[in-house]
Amino acid sequence: MAIERLMTREVVTATPGETVAAVVERMSRASVGAIVILEDDRVTGVFTERDLLQRVVAAGKDAGATEVGDVATRDVVTVEPTTSLRDCAETLRRQKVRHLPVVQGRRLVGILSARDFFTTVARELESFIERSRYEEQLRENVDPYDHLGGSYGR
Repeated sequence: MAIERLMTREVVTATPGETVAAVVERMSRASVGAIVILEDDRVTGVFTERDLLQRVVAAGKDAGATEVGDVATRDVVTVEPTTSLRDCAETLRRQKVRHLPVVQGRRLVGILSARDFFTTVARELESFIERSRYEEQLRENVDPYDHLGGSYGR
């Protein structure tokens, strides 16, 4: 399975010259923890809640006067829509990031949060376990839908 099935296609974006206050307001309205910074339709940064805390609040900067491009993470880790789940998990772990912009060529096509990734992986794992239990019961000639010990024509 590739991450294009998991990614959010409607990405909240900003330009580097917008103020942190305006960007944080947009993030709050959209209930997102990260916003992608675009210049000429290219991903040039990611501004996260962590950036807000460490580079604005803790640094004593004025959110209304600080440009988001000055405090966003500029070394952006991206993935492609065809990236496998395994590679995506490794990227999240190795790079210690929680948001991965998804790009095709140089164009932003989505974003994947670690929360969405792991929620989907957990759901798929639970589904796999349930299917395996069902198949095992069938192999043992047990009717997995006969919860009451009914007779079904006996």
